[in-house]
Amino acid sequence: MRGDVVALAGAGGKTTLLGRLSHEARAAGFRVLVTTTTHVGLRAVEGPVFMEGEGDTRAAVERALREKGLAILFGRRVRDDKMEGVRPDRVDALAPLADLVVLEADGARGRGLKTPAEHEPVVPSSTTLLLVLASMDVLGRPLGPETVHRFELVRSRTGRALGDPIDEALVVAALGHPSSYPRHRPARGRLAAFLNRAEGAAGERAARIGERLIPPYDLVVCGSAREGVVRVLP
Repeated sequence: MRGDVVALAGAGGKTTLLGRLSHEARAAGFRVLVTTTTHVGLRAVEGPVFMEGEGDTRAAVERALREKGLAILFGRRVRDDKMEGVRPDRVDALAPLADLVVLEADGARGRGLKTPAEHEPVVPSSTTLLLVLASMDVLGRPLGPETVHRFELVRSRTGRALGDPIDEALVVAALGHPSSYPRHRPARGRLAAFLNRAEGAAGERAARIGERLIPPYDLVVCGSAREGVVRVLP
């Protein structure tokens, strides 16, 4: 919605969803600021890029939003394929320039499920929606560092052992544990989950997971970030 600051967290499609949300909002006439508060890889959104490390970007970002409808903001380049994020208070300061802000707030190293460490996600105080992702293609796979990020935290918060099959109850526990994402609910916003890669039969499993995540989540949707298909649960 216009005026939202959407922080994407979790695992299994954040960058794809960020690209989808940005494209659709821009097509609807929104001025969209894309940024991150964590380290990210190559961007999924094409447009004017600005680096906080090169000086005050406010005027340039405002001009790009006005003229192009899009601005992409990073802290600085740390490698050819990796960017550093910006401070959360900087996101707060620039958010009024845009109709919509979409940002990545934590990383998952390509895994399909995670639970956050103490220092993550990095959520700006202006956030109106914390949207937590999990990928349904982890279901049935063995629990381990190859399938989940922060494996030891997932293991301790779910009571499962290395190699246990990832089932619906494990996903619910990983996302819904009081020490997981619910403790980062925005002070002035909503907490939602997006169960990604929920095509076909996986959609029914996602529906059962969604029923068990409300509460603490305000809203759960499932679908495909890549295809732009979503369904509100339950």
